[in-house]
Amino acid sequence: MVKKISDLHLYIRTILLEAESAGIGVPQNIGIGYNYHTVNPEPITWENYPGLDFEINAEPDGSVYAKVNVLDHPEMSTPTRKFADNDTAMFWVRKNYDEIHRRLMTIDEKNK
Repeated sequence: MVKKISDLHLYIRTILLEAESAGIGVPQNIGIGYNYHTVNPEPITWENYPGLDFEINAEPDGSVYAKVNVLDHPEMSTPTRKFADNDTAMFWVRKNYDEIHRRLMTIDEKNK
């Protein structure tokens, strides 16, 4: 009987130690997919491209104006365009972000 109680104590102690050290069932600060190769483990999305910025403005009539700004190369910035809704404007901005980002990476490679 003593053997069984000591086993139970050991089991409970193990579970408590896991809980204290953020073990099983305890939310992690880092989360799944932590990247040990970067300083910032946050995902890099199209909105985080360096040197690019966008503006979206809605009008009272429901139309939306959008523009993509290239900070280091203003000649590559797009003119302001008018769209019927916000979803169409965001699609256009994202498409232009990707195209301009690829052009900027090409320029950076040529300058090396």
